[in-house]
Amino acid sequence: MRRRVGTWARRIGLTLLALVALVFAASAAYLGWDRLAPVRLDVRAPGFDVDAAGVRTHVEHWPAVRPSGRPPLVLVPGFAESTYAWSRVAPLLAADRDVYAYDVRGYGFTDYVPPYDLAADTDQLGGVLAALSLQRPIVVGHSSGVAIALSWALRAPGTVTGVVAANGDGSPYFGADRTTPGGGGRWLVDPVAPAIVTGVVRHRAPIRWVVGAQCGPGCPVDDGAIDRWRAPFLRPGGVDALLAVARRPLIGLTDAQVATVAVPTAVLYSSEDGSFARSDALATAARLRTDRVAELPGARHLALLGEPERFAAALVPLLDALEQR
Repeated sequence: MRRRVGTWARRIGLTLLALVALVFAASAAYLGWDRLAPVRLDVRAPGFDVDAAGVRTHVEHWPAVRPSGRPPLVLVPGFAESTYAWSRVAPLLAADRDVYAYDVRGYGFTDYVPPYDLAADTDQLGGVLAALSLQRPIVVGHSSGVAIALSWALRAPGTVTGVVAANGDGSPYFGADRTTPGGGGRWLVDPVAPAIVTGVVRHRAPIRWVVGAQCGPGCPVDDGAIDRWRAPFLRPGGVDALLAVARRPLIGLTDAQVATVAVPTAVLYSSEDGSFARSDALATAARLRTDRVAELPGARHLALLGEPERFAAALVPLLDALEQR
């Protein structure tokens, strides 16, 4: 009986090893085929490039319709986002002030320049402000972009008028005691992970599903809109950069660091955002010692793209309050 069990165990083990080898071989073959027949999209993102702390950085600018001398806005996208995420709400915010958005290193049409960590991302934001000669802007971070915005506010508080944390708290820590760090995706091994991600971005359907789920019914999901999401990752090195970011721990500040932010702040959240719920927003506001909090009832994580009018209507009073401080 033991001999029979041992025989079956060996057979199962050999079968599993064969399957693993087959998956790795198929993944490598798929990536080889992708290099021979890549998908390239003729999507030209509007905007221009600047040198931001040594990184060629893609920037979009929406000039003020009625210039008023109010502080400009600098919009920081979150994980796997580009300036496109801000493209529908930015023109609404530019009614009386200049608005800028840029692609964080690792995403969008900015050069892929490691290391992909918070210190380097903070350097890049400072480089953008310097390259554009912006005087005391309000920085609005979305999702993980909140960490970059708050990190710059800690480093150079005199250079900004305020920071808005939109759909994110700038911290990678979880659990009831807020001490468990978000680990990196070390399981994203080569060549399997690159093959899976490449397969996803080569097709519109999975991107359309992900965006629609995070964005809501108002989100543009036509082919042109989905191609705006896909195009950066289909550039040479785009998938590798995304995976390099995903393999690292989440960028962010500790709760103690967030509590030391001295510039005026505000918090904006969506009630149906599974990654940043009402309780998270209120806890973030408490750490930032701010009572400037706005909710978007019924909205999701990408409300800035799916419901730009509502997002702008909730954000503008927060901007006004920050300026008054």
